Amino acid sequence: MRSSDTDPAHPVSLPARLPTLDGLRAIAILLVVPHNLNLMFTAGGVAYPFVVALHRGWIGVQLFFVLSGFLITGILLDARDSPDYYRSFFVRRVLRIFPLYYATLVVLFVLLPAFGLLPASFKRDPMVELSHWAYFSNWYGAFHPGEASVSHFWSLAVEEQFYLLWPFVIHRRSAEWVMRLCFAIAAAALALRVAMLLTGTPGIYTFLATRMDALALGGAVAAAFRVPSAASWTLDHRRLLIAASVLSLLAGAVISRGYYFTDPMTLTLGLSFLAIAFALLVAAGVAADRLGAAGWLGALRWSSLRRVAKYSYAMYVLSVPLHFLVGKPALSALGRRSASWPPPHRFTSSKSIS
Repeated sequence: MRSSDTDPAHPVSLPARLPTLDGLRAIAILLVVPHNLNLMFTAGGVAYPFVVALHRGWIGVQLFFVLSGFLITGILLDARDSPDYYRSFFVRRVLRIFPLYYATLVVLFVLLPAFGLLPASFKRDPMVELSHWAYFSNWYGAFHPGEASVSHFWSLAVEEQFYLLWPFVIHRRSAEWVMRLCFAIAAAALALRVAMLLTGTPGIYTFLATRMDALALGGAVAAAFRVPSAASWTLDHRRLLIAASVLSLLAGAVISRGYYFTDPMTLTLGLSFLAIAFALLVAAGVAADRLGAAGWLGALRWSSLRRVAKYSYAMYVLSVPLHFLVGKPALSALGRRSASWPPPHRFTSSKSIS
């Protein structure tokens, strides 16, 4: 049904700020940055176990996707009947995302090379750079898996593609319709990943379509809080949601060797279990903030985590370039190194999974 009259825009009044979600955003960036820097300090050729564990930090990207799906879907549902629906959304996204992103590209690809200040370890390729300028590095990199110095920008490309498409899906749709669609998309993303794995098709880790379950399930949570019956149930069962989140996280870990990113189960069911776990956690967090209840999620509201969350986007964009420009030379001076262990999206087909 294409209607905006079947459910009220705000059946549940949510706080203007959701501090628990800020805490989750901080956790996500604190997981992702060590993984993206790909650090592995060695002693006698044996990696320290805690550093190996840090490489599981890639799961923070899945949490970011769920949070983005929740935020963007909520914004769009609340503005779905606005006369400046598209302009308002796109202008705000551009002002929030483009300045830092494109300033970073200008420094890396224009200014530093022009002055001869780009380290030799920072590999350059015209098509790779174009893929970053045009936000399609998640597609190009899957078919050209060379060493890219800012390969972590693939996830920003996924989000930007989501921002471009999702407003047209949400416009003037009811929250119930959006919630059902989100569940269908999550199932389709899993089916697509399985099909790609079986056929050896690259791109499982980085394509928008294969990561849409996390974005869609975050969107389903946003829609649920705009459906009176679903919102009421969620508010009444936040502890159950936390327990279900933990169970989903553990189940995914069991079947995927602790979310080892080259495991076929990680690339298929593992990603789904993570998306479900994080969506349930986001739902519980929103419910807790709405009710003013602390409970098990109270630690996520710490001011220190909220400060980290405030700068999470800048941390994500700048961490890897700064590592190449400053961190790697410093590590070399200390006799340490970055691991040769490839980032997870190198393993995008069954042919390359060990």
